[in-house]
Amino acid sequence: MRVLCIFSDDVEDGKKVGTLKYDKKNSKCHKGQILALAISPQDRFLVSGGVDATIRVWNFASLELIKELTGHKNAITGLAFRLDSQQLFSCSRDRSVKAWDLDQMGYVDTMFGHVDGVTDIDVLSRERVLTCGGQDRTVRIWKVAEESQLVFNGFSFSVSIDCVAFINDEHFLSGSADGFVFFSLYI
Repeated sequence: MRVLCIFSDDVEDGKKVGTLKYDKKNSKCHKGQILALAISPQDRFLVSGGVDATIRVWNFASLELIKELTGHKNAITGLAFRLDSQQLFSCSRDRSVKAWDLDQMGYVDTMFGHVDGVTDIDVLSRERVLTCGGQDRTVRIWKVAEESQLVFNGFSFSVSIDCVAFINDEHFLSGSADGFVFFSLYI
């Protein structure tokens, strides 16, 4: 049985807010592993992405399914909201990054550039999206409004880069399968 449990932010009381359980009768849940989760600003939405290549948008308070977003052709590996907005970005093993507008509950754009599956994503308030490409061993900063990207190579020459995180508007971290964490500056 696959289960997604939501707990309150008060760790001391450990209060369970809700549980979404997959069974054959509940077609609203993912069919397979959930690989990515994100909560929107102001806790309006919970979004989940999985190996079934779908993104599900849930009302965070009631855990009712609002919308299923489709468009990726392989597993969803990362989800991130732009700060102070309902703009969602998703990445997938299909090598793409997609932008979604949850105010309109619809697709906005697709960004391509990775030559292998995209393994992680992070977003800040500016129109910049940070992704890493696993086996292609690149980290990319997408300048969404300008429709361009900065490509960072050579963090690790022989293993995948599996996770990324913005620190601020000038610095980011990336982690690779060989155990290294790289601190990087970009301008």
